[in-house]
This record gives sequence, C-alpha cells and structure tokens, in this order.
Amino acid sequence: MRRCLSLAAAALLVAGCKTPTLPPAGPAPSMSVDALAAAVAADAKRSDAETDSKNRAELADDAERNAQACLAQAPQAAACLYYHAIALGLQARAHPLRANDALKNMLDALAGAETADPGFDQAGPSRVKALVLVRAPSWPLGPGDPEAGLASARSAVSLRPDYPPMLLALAEGLAKNGDVKSAREAYGHARELAQALPPSGDRDDWLRDAQQGLGKLPPSQ
Repeated sequence: MRRCLSLAAAALLVAGCKTPTLPPAGPAPSMSVDALAAAVAADAKRSDAETDSKNRAELADDAERNAQACLAQAPQAAACLYYHAIALGLQARAHPLRANDALKNMLDALAGAETADPGFDQAGPSRVKALVLVRAPSWPLGPGDPEAGLASARSAVSLRPDYPPMLLALAEGLAKNGDVKSAREAYGHARELAQALPPSGDRDDWLRDAQQGLGKLPPSQ
C-alpha cells in the first residue's frame, strides 16, 4: 500500500540512516488544535522517510492518537478532519490488512475537510482525495475510482492553479484515465511552475516527481 501514501506532504529529507527516536506515546493534554495537527503532519513526514516497519507502525499510531485528540476538541474543524485523514493513510500503510477500511474512512474524512474549508493546506483535501482515488485499487479490492480521482484533481487545480502539487496530481489522474497527451502537458506545467520557485527541498521534490511522471508515460507518437 506504499503507493497510496505519498499523499501527506513533501517528503522530509533526512541525513544519514539513523533510526529516529520516537516521541512518547500520546498527545500532551494541553496541546491545541494547531499543535495536534502539526504533530500528525510531523509523523507523516517522518513516516515517509522511515524504512523500518515497526517504527512506521508506531508513527501511525501516534498520528492516530493526535488526530483523535484533535477531533475531540474540534470535531468539525478542517484541520482535525484533514489530519485525521492523513493519520488514516499512515494506518493503511502500516497495517495493510486493514488498509481497505482505513482508505474508505480516509476518503470520508477528506470529504468532511473539503466541506469545512476547501482551501485548507493549499486545497489539500481535494488534492489528497484525488491521489487516493487514483492510486487505490478499484472495487471490489478497494475504494479507488480513477474518474472520480481525476474530477477531484481538476477541482484542486481550480482552487490553486499555480501550486505544482496540484498539477502533479492532475497529471497522474489524466495518465490513469488514458489521456497521455494531457498528462504530459500537466507534468510539463508542474515542472515549469516548480522551476520558477526559489530553491527549496519542496521545489526539488516537485521537479523530481514531474520528471519521474514524464518518464513513466509512453513515448509521443
């Protein structure tokens, strides 16, 4: 299920191979909604760089605890719904036997976050939903739906047309639906948008993703 989880945020670049020291289990009682959301985001970034399955499972469990604590404080807040979805994505990756239910619940949480605040995290709810729908297995094996994923990607682009991850999600959806020409154009546009940005780790990741996406497309006729 690794493919279903490149959705949380840009990968955290970690120097060396040392296994990170995991934080104490459970959120601090005084943590605010913003702090709890940030804690889930941090777990997601660390999980993306983590190679040890046990540590990924612990990070997923920590993210779920923080997400539940966030929902307990503000059950309708976009931040809590969105990062609960991210935590469920980590659960799907860490526990493949439960991935189908986790991804379905993830889509429900993303729908709630999108209703609460479509623009949250650079229109993250529609972008992440697009990636889940495009990458997850389709029925009866999973909740994947490439056509719905493409529609969600188009919605994400309409909200943030100059944000490279939106064009990357759109390109992936177009490719999955067989529109290779448009996918190539979207990957190219994502690369142009990223090239126009100041140097950063995110910029490097987006350029790499665009180049890799272009490399996976069949050659032009």
